[in-house]
Amino acid sequence: MNVKNPIFILSAPRSGSTLLFETLMRHKQIWSFGDEGHAWIERYPHLRPVPGGVESNRLTGEHLNPALAHHLKIDMLRGLKSRQGQRVTPNSGIIRVLEKTPKNCLRVPFINTLYPDARFIYLYRDPKESISSIMEGWRHQRFVTYGDVRTAHGRWCFLRPPHWKAMINRPIHEIAAFQWKSCQDIILNDLKALNANRWTSCSFDEFLSDPLTTVRRLVSFGDLEVDTELEAYCTSPLPNSRYTQTAPKKGKWKQHQGHIESIFPSLTSTIDSINKIAIDGWELDTALPKNDD
Repeated sequence: MNVKNPIFILSAPRSGSTLLFETLMRHKQIWSFGDEGHAWIERYPHLRPVPGGVESNRLTGEHLNPALAHHLKIDMLRGLKSRQGQRVTPNSGIIRVLEKTPKNCLRVPFINTLYPDARFIYLYRDPKESISSIMEGWRHQRFVTYGDVRTAHGRWCFLRPPHWKAMINRPIHEIAAFQWKSCQDIILNDLKALNANRWTSCSFDEFLSDPLTTVRRLVSFGDLEVDTELEAYCTSPLPNSRYTQTAPKKGKWKQHQGHIESIFPSLTSTIDSINKIAIDGWELDTALPKNDD
């Protein structure tokens, strides 16, 4: 029984990681927590960004010691399930793990220290769509992560990047843009420290446009076997993910167009960095469409 080349999906909140995860977890070799694995790391109070814990969700190798690493690996095995719902046993053999908790995008050095053979899928989405969805999550208070901090908009939602406290009293659209940009910048910087064969990028639009081709590429990247059942599943329209807030609709972000236009210039350098690693031309738009588009 051994975890080999665990695969971690890295993405900002509301970037489509749940749908990608729910699709890939159908692979016959994959074991997972079945959902976001918040408790895997945050069952340890000193690794949570609450009083007495760390400042943010950012974790590096410095937050690990041999005893903690040992317990985390045991916790991982205890929490895993196969796609049939089976639990890990001493006879389970090689374990291929898939994990997708958004907070992990701030923990790459921590995960890399724990699993030096881990592989990473960097999933990015059009910032207009992602930021708009983050704003909606804040307004509906559906994604409260910790109840210890209240803002002018309710309790703090989604992850806490470094310097998040400076954003507590800012408007929702600024908080959403801060969360999106912080995640992208940290992911991109952390991936630079890894060998290129240990990570790949994936546009959410790429995945939606051609699930089968995208899944085949990611299965190959993960050194997983071809799974004909999964491939057949990808030939039919994919369902909405479990965390879908409202039905997908082209241009839905335009309900927040004025706010997004005000913060979009601050995202330019990050968008340019993402586009430098985009695969097969799946680049993000560097300009907003006209109001009458």
